[in-house]
Amino acid sequence: MSRKFELPYGDSTVEVNIPAGNLSFILDIKDVKGVENESECIINGLRCPIERLPLRDSLSKGDSVVVIVTDNTRACPDDRLLPPILAELEEKVPRENITIIVALGLHRALDREELARLLGKDIVERYNVINHDPAQTTYLGKTSRGIPVDINTKVVEADFRISTGFIEPHFFAGFSGGRKSIAPGVFSLRSAYKNHSYKMIEDPHSRAGILKGNPIHEDMVEQAKMAKLDFIVNVLLNKKREITHVVAGDPIEAHEKGCQIEREIAGVKVNHKVDITITTNSGAPLDLDLYQTVKGIDNASLITRDGGIIIIASSCNTGVGPEAFRELHASVNFPKGVLQKIRREEPIGVQWQNQILARAQLRNDIYLLSNLDDDVVKDMMITPIHTMEEGLEKGFEALGDSAEIAVIPEGPLVLPLLEN
Repeated sequence: MSRKFELPYGDSTVEVNIPAGNLSFILDIKDVKGVENESECIINGLRCPIERLPLRDSLSKGDSVVVIVTDNTRACPDDRLLPPILAELEEKVPRENITIIVALGLHRALDREELARLLGKDIVERYNVINHDPAQTTYLGKTSRGIPVDINTKVVEADFRISTGFIEPHFFAGFSGGRKSIAPGVFSLRSAYKNHSYKMIEDPHSRAGILKGNPIHEDMVEQAKMAKLDFIVNVLLNKKREITHVVAGDPIEAHEKGCQIEREIAGVKVNHKVDITITTNSGAPLDLDLYQTVKGIDNASLITRDGGIIIIASSCNTGVGPEAFRELHASVNFPKGVLQKIRREEPIGVQWQNQILARAQLRNDIYLLSNLDDDVVKDMMITPIHTMEEGLEKGFEALGDSAEIAVIPEGPLVLPLLEN
């Protein structure tokens, strides 16, 4: 007997049949019902926020307002969040005083068509929407860790700053959302290299689900405070991408409340590691490239034994991601060499993503089903596969027919909690 799984893959799915006797456990987020009226729930958050005055009362007439939104590498439903937020803002300030900034971090700029898909055509046509440019920043000083804080100049010059976000487990910041709209959303390359340095990434607290003692998170909080982020509107989503919770108000308090709720929804206890973990990068938009796919790989590595195998389905429709990501891995012959090169030469490329991938590769072989060319996948020290069954067959050949298997249908959305 076997168990069939339909796994998210781009805008579609892929199937895999797993022998029932090998299936050890399935890690899935709790099924939470979406709110009945999303717009009403968002408006309620704006008018009855956490540790903040209602949004209207936080503004003065004539204020210049920056609304920071997430980019297309996140599932944040900004096309549904923005209409009630903008309507509330315009009760107090004129539309021409509002600028929407896409928090790209170091990701590529989006063209008008992509912006329209992300935010809605009507919003892109009626509002001033711009991409963050990491070269156009203002220096605000250093955090307590000595990390330079360079923030988008338009954000710094605004009278009021509000951001949207989607809270999910994050592989080194603990959880997404909140302060991440500022750092890394609208900071500079220099800030990125310091906040995402080899030492910061390697800290054992810089892991999914951890906020307390996490140096990357704590530094991001300091940067958000220095940038004077005034107000956030963050959401939690279910597997249907419906909004289940809205947390709005104080950037720290509201975010932490959202993270507490998300931990209860996404956290899954696991009592032992397995030989093979089958997972995805949660389909579109999260699996748009290999760079983002490291999140699903890292999550799977938490429950895969040393010497075990990760089989991941990720469409990577837009390619490998930053060329520097491929170049660093392709420049050496083994994962430890990646880590040695980063330590020796940092800052280099997008080293944090290479570091986390190489860290997983020290412990696990990775098989990838994607739309990438095999040579590109091999450059990343990953084994290309063309069906999930092929990956499973290779896994059994390497580890034996009795290999224990775990399935994480939506890799980045789950928070594995390994007991003991």
